[in-house]
Amino acid sequence: MNNNFNRRRNGTGTVVFLGKGRYKPYAPRLLIGKDESGKPIYFDIDTFEAELDALVCLENWNKNPYPLKIDRTKYDRIIIFTCFPGTDKPYPLVPVDSKKSSIHRKDKKHYTFKQVFEEMQEALFPDEKEIKKELEDHIKPENKYAYHNSRNMLTAYHNSTGLYDVIYRELRTSDFQKYMQESGKTPSAIKQMVQLYKNMDKYAFQEDIIDKSYAQHIKKTPISSTSRRTPFTYEQIEYLWNIQPEDKKEEIVKDILLLANYTGCRAEELCFIYTEKIHLEDNYFVGGLKTDNGINREIPVHPLVKYIFEKYYDPKNEFLFMKANGKRLFYADYNNYYNNSFIEKHEFIKGKTAHCGRHGLETELQKLNVKPTIINSILGHKNGNTGDDIYNHVSMEEKLEAIKMVTFKAGKIYVLKNERKTS
Repeated sequence: MNNNFNRRRNGTGTVVFLGKGRYKPYAPRLLIGKDESGKPIYFDIDTFEAELDALVCLENWNKNPYPLKIDRTKYDRIIIFTCFPGTDKPYPLVPVDSKKSSIHRKDKKHYTFKQVFEEMQEALFPDEKEIKKELEDHIKPENKYAYHNSRNMLTAYHNSTGLYDVIYRELRTSDFQKYMQESGKTPSAIKQMVQLYKNMDKYAFQEDIIDKSYAQHIKKTPISSTSRRTPFTYEQIEYLWNIQPEDKKEEIVKDILLLANYTGCRAEELCFIYTEKIHLEDNYFVGGLKTDNGINREIPVHPLVKYIFEKYYDPKNEFLFMKANGKRLFYADYNNYYNNSFIEKHEFIKGKTAHCGRHGLETELQKLNVKPTIINSILGHKNGNTGDDIYNHVSMEEKLEAIKMVTFKAGKIYVLKNERKTS
């Protein structure tokens, strides 16, 4: 640390280095008194990764001192108490039998954007064990953000470096708005930033760091038409069929994108298909995630993509999609294959994701005048009429009849019951 930082006024504490090997080696330290032999007794307010953060903590405490919870045995050793410089007022020490015995409130009024995020991350982001459980069993942690959401917010945080050292309670709606407008980030990145700022505001308000939630008033940033999820064009689907994969990773991405277009499933749903829930003899499988209506729905298998199920199907495997090492293919693996090589190689379908395929199937079924209840049953959407959900059970025969009409080719118009009309 700069020597000027060490020349602090007596009684205002100092920053000490606790030694190598620690995750947070710097501590803002106060001399709180002396024992009967005149030996100094110290109190470390907190610990930090960076020396500067420890100094900021010390400065903030001196400006707005809050009670320091100290072990009773240590408190009882103090014979002479330290007072604030120039006063006869001792430091606010609270002796406790256990530091966990009562709630201790820090004064967080001077927390920076970085400090608010780090505290929120520690409190609300899933830990490694919870992430593993979510990825393997699709069970999200209670009272915490899902893994996908936490990753998006972490990305948005890395895109917000210019805000790190700003005192959080000094930020206003216009500050967030201006920072995003001048960031030069893509619309999707901006969307992640908006979500991060709103979540941070919510957390900061709940923790009494701020008195008003300014980020809640951020105006939605217009998203260009190129960034919206639009269906694959018929030409792009034809291109997808004609791809000749050079390796297994490319083949898996191609097959998942095709399945997305012909089943309406999300990529994470396709990665989570249990082998035991595939009924190829009856041309359907059970899958789906996300919502009550989407979970464990019966999804018809289009004749054109049945061979994909047959190719990967192995009764000895728990899931349909497995990696070469014998382990399950997670959504994160698929995402990695898609982003790191596949989409750069296939410029013609750049910008198209599995969710575009889901949206495309819905659009195609609507063009074919398929009943909304059948479409919703295939895609796992909730029907607008509650009665439809309760009384109108859609049979697999109806779903198969509807899905077989999908050709992704122009020049054919169908109506319900597959009655053809020439165009």
